Amino acid sequence: MNFQFQPVTSMNNLPPAPFIEHVNIKNHGVTDGVAVSEVELRQHHMNRIESAHGGLIATLLDNAMVSAGRAAAGPEARLATIEMKLSFMRAGKGALRCTARCLHSTSKLAFCEGEVRDASGNLIARASSTMQYVIGSGKASATTRA
Repeated sequence: MNFQFQPVTSMNNLPPAPFIEHVNIKNHGVTDGVAVSEVELRQHHMNRIESAHGGLIATLLDNAMVSAGRAAAGPEARLATIEMKLSFMRAGKGALRCTARCLHSTSKLAFCEGEVRDASGNLIARASSTMQYVIGSGKASATTRA
């Protein structure tokens, strides 16, 4: 599959990244600093023990934490995740909802956290991440590299 990427002139109203679309993660925006993303689990999301694959959960968390980091910096900010710590609490089943917020933002870095819960409110996973604002971003300095 060959993707054609167009030059980005504005980060506002960007379509989801191709991989996010592929795994069917739905972004619900950021309200009061909290980013929300969801995925309804399908067979192709599962691991061998019939629960959500850890990579999908990590992607769901990373996606929401990037949205929270962008919201803290402004709509033109672009981020690259440079570190993520993830803890799994229990197996994910059914619909999974991720909420994330930016805890602190500097001129070069954003520090975010997120959690994934199932439809019953059970905690599935928690993560924290450090992200770097990249060149061309509304917040990055001229020395920041991706």
